[in-house]
Amino acid sequence: MSSDGLRPARRGRTARLVAASAALLAASAGLSACTAPRNALAPGDSSCFRVLAVTHAAVNDTGRFDGVRYLSPADLTTALRQFRRSDHHWFVIPGALWRERSAVCVVAYRGSFSANGVALGWPPGRKRDPLAIVVVRLRDLHVLVTFVLDKPPLHFGRFLPPLV
Repeated sequence: MSSDGLRPARRGRTARLVAASAALLAASAGLSACTAPRNALAPGDSSCFRVLAVTHAAVNDTGRFDGVRYLSPADLTTALRQFRRSDHHWFVIPGALWRERSAVCVVAYRGSFSANGVALGWPPGRKRDPLAIVVVRLRDLHVLVTFVLDKPPLHFGRFLPPLV
């Protein structure tokens, strides 16, 4: 017996167990730090919360909030071009976005929308679809366009889980 009351073989086993537990804890903490939930907001998205009242009015206070993104106009038009190439060949990007140079907030709503039932609806003449995406210039909170689509052209981060 040693001075700590443990046999030498038992002390070695305890030390290995503590070391293994510490390594497992460090590995799990490291892995959890590398993964983020899919519905998390990006750093710039928080500045878009001030546009929520404007976007909700643009969809005539209907629908359910589905997410928000902060984008440059170039990033938005790139996403819309990829969306058009995928399976929406009829989709045309409105001129208001081609000319825009300021940052925009893009807010999505789920519900039943038509192009004439929302502010600056696009594409014109579009019948009912389940998604309205409102694009607002962040500088002056001006609505540039409201897309009425069947599926989102990009991923939207949420600050709350979807409410049923």
